[in-house]
Amino acid sequence: MGAAGGLACNTCHHENNFDPAGVPGNPKWQLAPLEMAWQGRSLGQICVQIKDRERNGGRDLAAIVKHMAEDELVGWAWAPGGRRTPAPGTQKEFGELIKAWAETGAACPKIPVDTKG
Repeated sequence: MGAAGGLACNTCHHENNFDPAGVPGNPKWQLAPLEMAWQGRSLGQICVQIKDRERNGGRDLAAIVKHMAEDELVGWAWAPGGRRTPAPGTQKEFGELIKAWAETGAACPKIPVDTKG
């Protein structure tokens, strides 16, 4: 769903999902800052962005692991309610994968260089 121009987020997003309209909700709901957007970005760009403390809320790798493994808003992806498709696996499994990634150097896929421009 797109943002309704001029309205506060909590006009539509409440403490719980509103499944008849497909509107997600959570007591801690807030719109992610624009610098956290992933749409249209490659896996390499998302990886670099996740590790960038200026765009990730100042988190080091340990804090990233904790956030991904334990944050209830991240966890919403595995229990989104309504007709939404949950993320594969579990948040615990995701946290273990993120931890293994961090412990092995947190490498990012190479970002292709645009040679056409």
